[in-house]
Amino acid sequence: MCLAGLLPAADLTSGSSPDSLIESGHYKRARTLVEARLHSNPNDAYALFLESRIKQNFGDLPGAIASAERAVALEPHNASFHGQLAEVYAYTADQSSWLRGIGFVHQMKREIAAALSLEPNHTDTLLVSMMFCLKAPRLVGGDKKKAHVVAGEIVQHDPRWGYLAEARLLENSSDDAHLESLLKKAVGVDPSHYRAVFELARFYCCSAVHKNFTAAETEAREALKLDAGRAGAYDILARVYAASRRWMDLDSILAQSEKAVPDDLAPYYQAASILIKDAADLPRATAYLHKYLGQEAEGREPTHTQAESQLHLVSHGFIGTH
Repeated sequence: MCLAGLLPAADLTSGSSPDSLIESGHYKRARTLVEARLHSNPNDAYALFLESRIKQNFGDLPGAIASAERAVALEPHNASFHGQLAEVYAYTADQSSWLRGIGFVHQMKREIAAALSLEPNHTDTLLVSMMFCLKAPRLVGGDKKKAHVVAGEIVQHDPRWGYLAEARLLENSSDDAHLESLLKKAVGVDPSHYRAVFELARFYCCSAVHKNFTAAETEAREALKLDAGRAGAYDILARVYAASRRWMDLDSILAQSEKAVPDDLAPYYQAASILIKDAADLPRATAYLHKYLGQEAEGREPTHTQAESQLHLVSHGFIGTH
């Protein structure tokens, strides 16, 4: 079963609360705060919910399930808690054997129903439902037409995320014009929505059939204006400059990124990956990967295992062929 690619449903600018840190991709910082909060009160349901999100983004799905289940047990009338539990069940089903995955699918559906009975327009939960319909086999309830229906429902009550949801459904369609239109609609609804601007930049840089590095750079710079404390826009710019062999710009943006987000060195990894793929300046790529391996990877970013795999490609000459 393949349920990966779920979208988060909230978006805040970088701040110091666990919530805003999580939404800004600062999972390591949030983890420290949440652990302290749970040390003071192990039955803090909201802290357990946040802990579940953090563990999920570090790949600890059993831990994420345990924390979300405790949060739901403590506060069974919270739609967000049920939605989070549904999401981690979905991810776990994705990584399970067929038979074991079916059990998690049933649990996911139960939590989706519980969340939507409390809040029928709960965006997080609708996104989980949409991605399940898109990715799951029909035998267990997958339905691509229904996925589009759910995305349409999200557009009606939460257009910022609804247009991003519709764009996600088209991500592998090669329909650049339609996908670009949806992402521009998402930005148009709220130009201050970092995620929408970032996704438009990522489209131009990374997923469009015909890449547009000039537009990617423009949109990434807009994202930096919105929040220079997130790694995402630096990540896009690092890819653009690496692919374009703009060495001075690449050195500059990596230095800016490390100063602004010292605990997330993913832009170094992404630049290295581009260089290795293109077999360009491999000593530079190697140095970037060693830099990346110098600290714990941030949640949702490439793991050390992935970085070591990239180094293996260089050391064994398997480059420019993948």
